Amino acid sequence: MFIVTKKEALTKAITRAKALHPRVRFVRFGEYQVTGSEGNEYTVRCYRDEQNQKVVECECPTKNGIACKHGVAALPLHIHLAAQRMSRAAA
Repeated sequence: MFIVTKKEALTKAITRAKALHPRVRFVRFGEYQVTGSEGNEYTVRCYRDEQNQKVVECECPTKNGIACKHGVAALPLHIHLAAQRMSRAAA
């Protein structure tokens, strides 16, 4: 699990994700299946916690607090879908 604060904190994971081109599959809003570099699938969940912090949870063995490439790979899709939902709600 990691908390999204600034893009700079995610730089290393973004670089790894870009190099590996993981496949991200939508399950439902906030839940995605990401295929790792060795073909393993990891469930990634994106949500806001009680303090309204943006949280990303991944089932991979990366230690808590460190942004993993799977979570970072799922973020663009999640952000896009969240923006769509917000624009529909505002309409």
